[in-house]
Amino acid sequence: MQIQNSMLPSIYLRVAIGSAYIWEVADRLGFLGPNGKPHVGWGDWAHFLAYAHQVMSFLPTGMVPVLAILATIGEATFGLFLIMGLFTRVAAIGSGLLSFSFACAMAISFGIDSPLGYSVFTLSAASFLLAALPGYAWSLDAWLMGRTVNKRLASGAAKVFFIAGFLLLVAPGNSALAQNKPRQKITEQYLLQQLLNEKGISNRNVQMEVVNFPPGSVSPSHRHPCPTFGYLLEGELESVFEGKHHLYRPGDAFYEKANGLHSLTRNPDPVKPAKLLVFFINEPARPNFIAIKK
Repeated sequence: MQIQNSMLPSIYLRVAIGSAYIWEVADRLGFLGPNGKPHVGWGDWAHFLAYAHQVMSFLPTGMVPVLAILATIGEATFGLFLIMGLFTRVAAIGSGLLSFSFACAMAISFGIDSPLGYSVFTLSAASFLLAALPGYAWSLDAWLMGRTVNKRLASGAAKVFFIAGFLLLVAPGNSALAQNKPRQKITEQYLLQQLLNEKGISNRNVQMEVVNFPPGSVSPSHRHPCPTFGYLLEGELESVFEGKHHLYRPGDAFYEKANGLHSLTRNPDPVKPAKLLVFFINEPARPNFIAIKK
């Protein structure tokens, strides 16, 4: 069934989706200001690339920079085309595929709550809806409608986009082309372990340790089956605990209840390491860390 009265929705969708892409590209290229400033997510390519490594943690390390560049080119191209209304249908389909791939990668690396919380599936659905609209008012497509040159350009652009999409789909399987560099692992430095068996506090084991997060490192989704206290010694640490996002800086302290879900724990800085002082209060012989299998 044909969608009626689609002029205003099509303009709204084009501008909303396109401007979102342009904003994100401008952020990662440093046009919105340096990292750490208000309303700045990454601030430079290095911080974005560190995030891309976390999102695509299931792929060979050497592939991530290439895919990050291709994704950025795609976002910039789709964003400009959607705002101008040039090859709108093809750009909308490309946007839907790109955002759907991004949502799936986030779900694999961080858990399904991450793409749902950031509405990435919604962006993909809105892009496909835009592609299904019958026409695009106030667009270059409308101005060029019916002209032979437009049909030829649209056909050529569609071929380019679908070939690029095919290459992105088959590239992960060709790991022989990737240069696998060893990743720095998160390490633990045990400082103290003491069994408390005193009046008022009996049969509890207190363990103190320093957790070292190399630049850009991420901890797998996990739970601590015991009360946990943390104090950040240096660097920055990003955490999503029980669905709430936290960014800790040196001097920040926190408490986490037992069995709370850590869907994300990472060092967002691509250059500086982070150190976290942790206290666990647990029953003897019980683990302090339980990884979540996906």
